[in-house]
Amino acid sequence: MELLPHLRPLRALVAVVQAGSSQRAATLLHVAQSSVARAVQQLELAMGGALLLRSGRGMQPNALGQRLALRAQRALELLAAADCHKRRPSTISWTDSPLALGLSQRHVQTLLALQQSGSEGKAAQALGLSQSAVHQSLSQLEHLAGSTLFVRTRGGLRLDEAGANLLRAVQLALAELRQAEDEWPQVHGRLQGRLVIGTLPFSTTMLLAPAVSRVLDVQADVQVAIVDGTFDALVQQLRSAQIDCIVGALRPTSPAADVQQEVLFEDRLSVVARRDHPLAQRRTLQWRHLAQAQWVMPMPQTPAAAAFAQMLQSAGMPAPPDALHVNSALMMLAFLAEGDRLALMSPRQVARELEQGQLVELPLLVRHTPRRIGVMLRAGYLPTPAAAQLLDALRAAAATL
Repeated sequence: MELLPHLRPLRALVAVVQAGSSQRAATLLHVAQSSVARAVQQLELAMGGALLLRSGRGMQPNALGQRLALRAQRALELLAAADCHKRRPSTISWTDSPLALGLSQRHVQTLLALQQSGSEGKAAQALGLSQSAVHQSLSQLEHLAGSTLFVRTRGGLRLDEAGANLLRAVQLALAELRQAEDEWPQVHGRLQGRLVIGTLPFSTTMLLAPAVSRVLDVQADVQVAIVDGTFDALVQQLRSAQIDCIVGALRPTSPAADVQQEVLFEDRLSVVARRDHPLAQRRTLQWRHLAQAQWVMPMPQTPAAAAFAQMLQSAGMPAPPDALHVNSALMMLAFLAEGDRLALMSPRQVARELEQGQLVELPLLVRHTPRRIGVMLRAGYLPTPAAAQLLDALRAAAATL
């Protein structure tokens, strides 16, 4: 079930779990005790089962209630972090945040529609509302956030800095709610939900495929989507919770404060060529024989490009005269097959082509800093059971390489 429409009952559940009783929860939420009790009952009815254990000493969550409350609290704390009412060194409590206490489904839908459309009119059309209703909802949102959120331009509305921070907080909060939905037990007891994995070129074939297959072998109901893209684009998608993780070559330092990296293994690179390449026929081969070689080079500002530059410097070779840069392993293989170009690639990445004799490794010592291959996650990310299985499968696959 979708949890976004149940924000008010979720707030009541989290408050009861924190306070231990509906009376103390009512004090935290500044509402009547009866309102808290009704909200929790509504949520239990919607979820199809009890979430709290009632006794004369108060209320305590059962296992399902504890899990749901944890996700909901994380979502509320993310919203509170974007609240501009109080700027203090310490983190503001969600129960002290007008934004976390007052945000509704309508506010969320309006913000997302405006971000996609760029104007109140188009947002109203997308939501099936009047423009005045959208304007009112946006005004309420600014009041809850304690700040202006938009800048009016000739082309419509765009988010200012506070608005962009709020949008990211909402996206992350929605991700927590979606993960709570994924974690909710099914009748057949199998995991469900969806994993979205970002992949970087030249580093994941031998790692990601077996890991995903291992998860799906035991959890057939989990849907997996694998998307590729540039490093910067994937990092932005990770930070806004559009993807769950990125698998590939890591950078020397984390790309953002809210992104963490886990090294799975180190990879070496070799110079590879097609089997019938003239250089592959030489009985002895030295770097000077590659002086006039043409290359298929990695994209600039990538770990592979840094390794390529290190290789040339160590070998005392100038940069190649041409500038063919490729961001796709398939395209790189196609260029190698069609001509006499060389490429710096991971033998693991082209293991099948090497075994089948389509490519060969040239007998040259390639000196470069080993590439660290691993996974990037959002800092503080709490994986669902399916995501935890994927991470374990990635670590297991890496251990065999």
